[in-house]
Amino acid sequence: MILTLTKRKLEIILNKQLLAVALSAVFVTACGGSDPGPVSGGQTGVAGEANSSEPGSSAIGVLAEDAAENTNTSEAVVEDAVESTDTIEVVVVDPAETTDTSESAVAEDPLQVTDTSEVADTTDNTNDNDEADSDTNVFSVPPPQGLLATAQPTFSWPAVANAEEYKIVVKDAGGSGYERTLDPLTANCQTGEGTCSATTNLAYYDNDLTWRVESTVNGVAGPVSDSYSITTPLSENMQPIKSSDGGCEAWAAVAYGKYVVLNNSWNSRSINDPNWSQIINVTENANGTISPAWAYDWRGQFDGDEIAVKAYPEVLYGPKLGTHVSGTKEETGLPEKVSQLPEFVVSYDYSETGNAERNVALESFFHDSDDIRGPCDDDDNRVYEMMIWVNNPSIRTPGQLALTGVMVDNQLWNVYIKPDSNKHYIAFTAQNPTTSGTLNWNRFVEWTRDWTAANAEERRIDVLDPNFYMGAIEMGTEMWWGEGTFTLNRFEVTF
Repeated sequence: MILTLTKRKLEIILNKQLLAVALSAVFVTACGGSDPGPVSGGQTGVAGEANSSEPGSSAIGVLAEDAAENTNTSEAVVEDAVESTDTIEVVVVDPAETTDTSESAVAEDPLQVTDTSEVADTTDNTNDNDEADSDTNVFSVPPPQGLLATAQPTFSWPAVANAEEYKIVVKDAGGSGYERTLDPLTANCQTGEGTCSATTNLAYYDNDLTWRVESTVNGVAGPVSDSYSITTPLSENMQPIKSSDGGCEAWAAVAYGKYVVLNNSWNSRSINDPNWSQIINVTENANGTISPAWAYDWRGQFDGDEIAVKAYPEVLYGPKLGTHVSGTKEETGLPEKVSQLPEFVVSYDYSETGNAERNVALESFFHDSDDIRGPCDDDDNRVYEMMIWVNNPSIRTPGQLALTGVMVDNQLWNVYIKPDSNKHYIAFTAQNPTTSGTLNWNRFVEWTRDWTAANAEERRIDVLDPNFYMGAIEMGTEMWWGEGTFTLNRFEVTF
């Protein structure tokens, strides 16, 4: 068949051919099929590396349209009849219809050209209709693109008249990322004219990303910019890691202040259904507060190993692994020897939706030196794990029940151990689960130190040695199955 196109539209089609080829290389963060390999163990704990700190995998690639081709402010499909009078006849061979050369024939190809008068284009709109221009795209100046020198660049975009709010949105191919909401004054464009600019307190490391700006005008969604491709640099504390057998990689991670949000899918190998998903999203609100959140779908109860934890999306404070460190020792007080710990106070508040078998748990790993290591590091030196379940699943427990009604930090807890499978593990489960609260962390460490020292031989467990070093304080949700969302409205550690 024969299609008659302007020279300009031919350029658009060729660009779309290149885009279609490039998109075939895109991978997804922390979703089905991204973490192959055998699974060892089925429950949390240090033994067999089947615990909530074992990295899964996160291979990500993103391709975005070239900002240099965006010359207008509309995403609408338009026809510029006066742009060019030069035409080129392009012969498209259709194997199913080789005898039809009619100009009105439908082109059955990836370009999806339907006739000679309309070619879909979202990258280079040249319509001068002001009403159409106000619908979506607003960029007219080059924003940050390509490989960046920092994970916290200055974003810039043209002001939108009467905009009440802007939102900077940064995402990877799997949907994980962050958002910052800010008003025009904070974006340095309160007059509604000129160029807005802002940075964020959030940083996304080691990933190819896209970013865009959304606006709110008169209380409703306003113009939205085109998306632009950026690649953030490596960070000394957030580099990808791999074990010698290639079985471990870093998870998607967003850093802010003294905290890191990890899309931890450490045991996704234990699920049979490849359609599982887990996405983190961190919001920097207009008032400056930070809200980490994740959405997940770990399928049905029997889609895999029913008793195995699949993942532990989390927020960490301090050093979790050699390459997952949220701040310096001066900033976080960690790592530190058990006998010399400062007083750590943990405040939390969360909300959630959905139907899932999960806990809400905080934990710390202890190491035999202040050189914090874990799975996929050269030397895993974890020697103890302590968990605190502030909300419990309906049918799961963390091990063998050792004590009930133990008063720690003015609350009642049940205590669980694993004498047969993991002697260096202890867990507290709340007798009165709550969605918010404050924990004096040292009270749990001290209770564990003293109780294990007095009962190690009888209970066939190991002692939490005062000379061990505590790593990060973490909070997340261990996932067995189901789907839903989880938002940490507050997670703060002070010392």
